[in-house]
Amino acid sequence: MEMTEKTYTTHDIATFCGVYPSSVVHWINDGKLKSYQTPGGHHRVTKEDLLAFLRELKIPIPRELMSRARILIVDDDAEVVRVIARAFSRVSALVETDTCRDGVEALIRIGQETPDLVILDLVMPKMDGLQVCRVLKSTEKTWGVKIIAITGKKPPYSDKKLSEMKADALFRKPLDLVELVNKSGELLKLNLTMGVKK
Repeated sequence: MEMTEKTYTTHDIATFCGVYPSSVVHWINDGKLKSYQTPGGHHRVTKEDLLAFLRELKIPIPRELMSRARILIVDDDAEVVRVIARAFSRVSALVETDTCRDGVEALIRIGQETPDLVILDLVMPKMDGLQVCRVLKSTEKTWGVKIIAITGKKPPYSDKKLSEMKADALFRKPLDLVELVNKSGELLKLNLTMGVKK
């Protein structure tokens, strides 16, 4: 087993299940919950084994154990990428972010692992955001990916253009990060308002 894999203590599991840690130890000793022991003799349970146990007993799975939503930030301006990623770091329990610098790289990354949301600059080298949108919305695997377009340009990137490219929202630079995070939460059906500051 790789030690980098997320594991949980008996106290963590007791909190998730609303029981005493001693109950979790009983589950482990009775063979109901798989675990391993650290060199210090403490029980640790992998996420996979914990999820299997919760599902078997029909215990609701806590939000902390659910897979986080994946957000891909695509912009050729490194500072914009950094600022957006930092805003989402405040809600990292619910989302994970990845970044890339142009449309071609974005499509390669999306082909490897489909994100739930793409925050996409419309004006980039190699392939602009409009082209990326068209590709995503024309493929069955990716047509359901939510897209927030961002731009520093004035119209012609109007609501009409937004509708044509099938993006879910359009934000103009300089970005209102609170609104961007809130809109992302709305599209992902997650409450991302906690802890976000301008």
